[in-house]
Amino acid sequence: MFYKKWFFIDKPIWNNEFSFEKRTNKRLYVPEIIDLDINDLDQIRLQDDKEKIAFEDFWFDDKLSTNYGLKNFYRIKFNWKEIVLFDNHNHAFYFWYEARNRWIIGDNNTLIHIDEHADTRDNNKIILKPDSFDLEKIFTFTNEVLNVGDYIIPAQKEGLIWDIIQIRNTINLEDYVERYYWNSKTLYKNWVILNLDLDFFQKELDFIDYDLKKKVVLDAFEKADFITVCTSPFFIEQDLAIKVFKDLFWVFGKK
Repeated sequence: MFYKKWFFIDKPIWNNEFSFEKRTNKRLYVPEIIDLDINDLDQIRLQDDKEKIAFEDFWFDDKLSTNYGLKNFYRIKFNWKEIVLFDNHNHAFYFWYEARNRWIIGDNNTLIHIDEHADTRDNNKIILKPDSFDLEKIFTFTNEVLNVGDYIIPAQKEGLIWDIIQIRNTINLEDYVERYYWNSKTLYKNWVILNLDLDFFQKELDFIDYDLKKKVVLDAFEKADFITVCTSPFFIEQDLAIKVFKDLFWVFGKK
């Protein structure tokens, strides 16, 4: 398994490709992953080293946004469920394939994607089925080819993802409740992955009812075989992201 040691990306690849030539800082940081019990979510820490930037790019007004993410990635297990918490969303790609290699999920999964963004840009890069079982190749593809907006389509083309349920607004939330809330996961073809971006809870989206968001997230969690959650440093304040994460999932441990 990878992500056992932190590293920097210092080439114009991955998320570091964004505005690479314009930025003074030329590298982004990726933390190592550690295990965490569901009862110990208060031990989640944000990055406090100013040299370890998680994401950096310019907004439309040409203002540079420098963002720090998590001090560590976290693998959180309880009962038979597992959540992997990380900062930039393209890391989900690696952890999905790692979960498949561990027989947590298989191919043709239903992806419940709860996010401010669709993350379905097509970069026309693919990974072949034989290579998809090689986690070193998956790790390289995740950290050298993909970025936060284009990691889903390669997984769909390869066959890991069969169907995508996009939840990005109130209409999507209400539609999910009507179609799936009272139904069991047997409605899905095979396995279910919940892929949550905490930027769906950023302040600018407060017009979407928080309780409705939480209701859908927790229902999707119950249906999911595997859960990936990202804190999206560029799109939501990280203190708020962790506060929401704890509110959503600490219900399964102690408060």
